[in-house]
Amino acid sequence: MVDARVGPSPAPGERLSPARRGTGRVVVVQVLAVVAVFAAAGAGCGWLWHRLWHAPSGVVSQGQWFTDETGLRDQFAGTGWYVAIAVVAGVVLGLVAAVVADRSEIATLAAVVVGSALAGWLMLRVGVHLGPPDPDALARTSPDGTRLPGDLRVPQWPPRLAFPLGAVVAVTITWFTTTGRRHAGDHPEFKESLSSRRFDDGTPG
Repeated sequence: MVDARVGPSPAPGERLSPARRGTGRVVVVQVLAVVAVFAAAGAGCGWLWHRLWHAPSGVVSQGQWFTDETGLRDQFAGTGWYVAIAVVAGVVLGLVAAVVADRSEIATLAAVVVGSALAGWLMLRVGVHLGPPDPDALARTSPDGTRLPGDLRVPQWPPRLAFPLGAVVAVTITWFTTTGRRHAGDHPEFKESLSSRRFDDGTPG
């Protein structure tokens, strides 16, 4: 016996297109939010980097700037502080992005990569801007014996990858450790359809 109340099933595209459009808008909003949060955090980390760093002191001699062993340690400490702050901030923001922006893993990963790279660049620029000027440039026009503070810098590019590295690692670990729980609630239409089929199969015709 055919149940006359059951009409032809709508095409999958027609049935899911409104939901997909809504999901697409949510994904765009999440991507923009992730990039914006990373950018703001990068600027804030640049300020924190500048505040925690102790500027080395040096002296001008024959148009060049020289510092002592303590000053060299302070210079290296600037790079160390950059890496430490960037890694911690990247891990925290990557974890939050992986948990909150969960509509599209590919879009979230792209947003994290772009946002964390922007954050690392902003952190560097803000910290350098707030720090003292380049003593080597000032030494060229300063008389001998002038004491100048060292500038805040990250001279090599590998430490500058600390922010993106921390963020991507955090996202990857979070996704791998929560895959089952994240996908348990996926595809509500499919689960509803499956429940309806079990009900229909158990109903005598």
